[in-house]
Amino acid sequence: MDKAILSAVLRRMERRRADHEAQAEQRRWEVVSSIPRIGQIDRELKGTAIRAVRTAFASGEDSAASIEALRVKNLALQQEKRELLARHGYPANYLAPVTDCEQCKDTGYVGSKLCECVRRQCAEEQTRQLSTILPIESENFSTFSLDYYSSTADRRIGSSPRYAMENNLSECRAFADEFGSHERNLLLYGSTGLGKTFLSSCIARAVSEHGFSVAYDTAISIFDHYNTVKFGGAAFEQSSAALEKYKNADLLIIDDLGTEMTTSFTISSLYDLINRRLMEHRPMIINTNLQPPMLEKRYSEAIASRILGQFIQLRFLGTDIRKQKNAEII
Repeated sequence: MDKAILSAVLRRMERRRADHEAQAEQRRWEVVSSIPRIGQIDRELKGTAIRAVRTAFASGEDSAASIEALRVKNLALQQEKRELLARHGYPANYLAPVTDCEQCKDTGYVGSKLCECVRRQCAEEQTRQLSTILPIESENFSTFSLDYYSSTADRRIGSSPRYAMENNLSECRAFADEFGSHERNLLLYGSTGLGKTFLSSCIARAVSEHGFSVAYDTAISIFDHYNTVKFGGAAFEQSSAALEKYKNADLLIIDDLGTEMTTSFTISSLYDLINRRLMEHRPMIINTNLQPPMLEKRYSEAIASRILGQFIQLRFLGTDIRKQKNAEII
């Protein structure tokens, strides 16, 4: 779960709780001004609570009887308060603060555990943030179509693009459905326009909706942030926050690896990011137009060994779907 989002959700809940309590206090003053006896009852209830605590710590044979007498008096006062409210046309819970969640009473916790309402709000916020950089509303598993992939066998590999994509779709679904119970990584490779980013978007949406944090960015943008943090710049704080997210998100998606300018700095940055996440067992997805043998030539043996040895390789075949769609329009 994204810590920044969690903190923002808890702060928002705290503000709402304070607003509800202020509104409840306003209602109380309204009631007390018209029914003074309610104010007297509240003071008496507070007094019985204090006496009950003192009696509980007191020694003596009559302490239990005293506590019971205070309990009976407390119940009688509460009953009188309810009757007074009803007699003047107020609902029984009129003076109680409103709560958005009955389980945690808007504290965010049930005991020592995060309430489900917090997890749900975090998931919604993560999905909302993803929707600003990925078209997750339109690109999801239910809208992914295999119709653009030929069923004719490709002699080079002995199977059809459609067969390969059926396998890729199944692997991506399983990756998303089982996220949190595995440490798998995916390498999606193949020519431009074959659905790599589309299926990554599908996974990002599904994983985010389950409450896990997702960091998505292009390789060019990732290395730009590394460069800013290393050498300084106006966007230093923004880049530092981005790097923290790349390193610590539950899932990192690196899109278009291989489109960046390759330098010794980008190679060392890529090694740092991939190796760190592998060591911490944080899953990744890498999308690239590069074929696996090109990884060592373009980057390094250490990077290629980690990607090819610890990522499930999914090859994308077929004809550029964007071109097919454009042809349909014409």
